[in-house]
Order: sequence, then C-alpha cells, then structure tokens
Amino acid sequence: MNIQSTAYRLTAPGVFEKTTLSHDFNEGDIVVKPTKASICHADLRYYTGKRRPEALAKKLPMALFHEGIGVVEQSKHSTVDVGDKVVIVPNIPSRLRKTSFPTTELLDNYDENALFMGSGYDGICQSHMVVPGDNVVKIPSDLNEDVALLAELCSVSLFPINQLQQLTTTEAPQVAIFGDGPVGYLAASALHFIYDIHPSNLIVFGADSQKLAAFESFATTHLVFDYNFTQHRGVHTVFECTGGHFSESAINQAIDLIERQGQLILMGVTEDLVGINTRDILEKGLTLSGSSRSTKREFEQLIAAFANPNYQQVLQQLIPEQAYDIYNTADLTTAMEDTVQHKGWTKTYLQYHW
Repeated sequence: MNIQSTAYRLTAPGVFEKTTLSHDFNEGDIVVKPTKASICHADLRYYTGKRRPEALAKKLPMALFHEGIGVVEQSKHSTVDVGDKVVIVPNIPSRLRKTSFPTTELLDNYDENALFMGSGYDGICQSHMVVPGDNVVKIPSDLNEDVALLAELCSVSLFPINQLQQLTTTEAPQVAIFGDGPVGYLAASALHFIYDIHPSNLIVFGADSQKLAAFESFATTHLVFDYNFTQHRGVHTVFECTGGHFSESAINQAIDLIERQGQLILMGVTEDLVGINTRDILEKGLTLSGSSRSTKREFEQLIAAFANPNYQQVLQQLIPEQAYDIYNTADLTTAMEDTVQHKGWTKTYLQYHW
C-alpha cells in the first residue's frame, strides 16, 4: 500500500518546490500528519547554502526539518493508535528499516545505516509521513504541544548526560557548562531538572551577562573574561556547548578547569579545526568525548519530565509567541528568511495547513 504526501522540498539554497512523494506503508508502520515543526540551525545551513557543495549536491532535493509533532492517521503498529498526538523521533535506525543490514551494537544515533529526517532523507515538511511506530512518542493530553515540540532539541543535550557512568565524584561534586546559548541552556536545564544537580554545583560560563541571567534560577553563572580557571576546584565534568570559533578557547579553559581524571564532553559544532592543550589532557588523565543527536530514550524521558511546571517555565524562554502559518512554499520561504535574520534564542515554529 502506498501513501501519497505533499511535500515542500528544498531543491537548491533558498528555493522550495511543492511536489508529491509516495511512501510504502507496511506492517509496523504508522502514518503521521505533521501539524507543527521547528526550524533548527542545521535546516538554515541547507537553506542558506552554508553546507559544503558536495553535501548539498548529495542531499538535495529534500524536505527539511527534524523537530516536529503530528497526529497519527493510520496505524499498523500494536501500541500506536489512530488519533494519537505524537512527537516524531527523526532518527530511523537500521534495525527498523525495511532493508536488511548487518547487526550493530552501536547506539541508534551512531548507526551508520540509520536515516535521519531532514539530513539526506525527507523530513517533517510534508503532509503525510510513513515511519516505524517505534519512531514516535505519545504526547500526554495535558502537556502543552509547544513544550512537547522542544523534545528533539532538548534530547540532543540530554543524550551525552545519559552516557556518563559518573557525572560527579565526592571530591568533585560540580558540573560545568561552557556556552550561554540555547544548547548550553538546555543542557543545564536537563542537568538540574532531570539529574537534580543543585544550582550551587551547576556552573555555567558565558560571555554575555544578559544571556547568563536566564540561567540564574537553576545554576551559578560566571563570565569567562578574566576568570581564573586554573584556581577553581571541584569540577569533574564539563560540557562544551559553544561551537564555532569560540570552541577553541572554551575547550582549553575547560581543560584548565577540570579536576584530574575528569571528563569533557564536546557538543558545540564547528567547521574549523581547533587547537587544544593536549599536554594537560595527558597530565590530568582527562577523557574527551563527542556527542551528536539522540535516541528514543531521551524523548521518553523528556516527555515525562515536561510534566514538571518549573521545567516548563524554564523552556518558555525558547517558545515563540506565535507560529508561522504555512499554506504554501511562499509562506515557508518567509519563515526561513525571517529566521535567518533572527539572532535570539526564540525558536521559529511552523503551523502547517496542508
């Protein structure tokens, strides 16, 4: 059985075209009608042509977006019902694909044969998506859907925390974050609201006092300028959430800060090679790891954690007052162009009218 879907595909930087896609609908699948999506910086890099030319040539044309919610219209899955409102998990691991792949013990987000919506595989900018029933998480009826729409973005910050065997130690009870933007904000909020790190032990370093003020209800904040990182004691784990050209200084400041045998998790994305202080990494016996994307586990944790009204209040910083109504490709272009110009934290939400 085939399902027809209207899609607004990016065919070249800045150019959307309306087209019709055909999806196979098999046992274990569900049909989701996307109702809202949120624009990510990764989407903007495709739209503005800031990805490498070979990547654009390989991945376009493509329907963008991997942050989205929708309503189930058909189901061939035992635990998903028609009418369920769901968050869409964008990573489809190889074990859920219809083609047979070698068995892997890798986590779903590092599975080389996985598909990721909006990254070489048509994303959540279409009227009907056929996905494995395991690729959605139900949204409780009493949860604000605009909060639920943040699940994918929050999940990327939660995943690396979940991977750590030991977040703190008795001698080093503190966790630090470098980065006062949305990635740092969501990592810090997850550490506090899901992992119960007390504000006195949750330290956020940033370069903008106004941005840092948003953290102060659940973390201790410091400006990076003139801070003596080598004299600070008690930090076992650091999350680097700066990215871009700030990565190099943040990583090296973190190396100065971390106690011996501590750990540094890199989450900021940069296209440039950065120089790091390997001498002190070796001397301190530090562990460095990188993190990208997430798994369904994080979505489930977050939908449960979002029941906390204090957590919801913190997330309101990222939720826009209203969404862009999307009736056609012109509306979508307007939303993308406005988002390119927008430098604040607030997300851009799209309300679909298929």
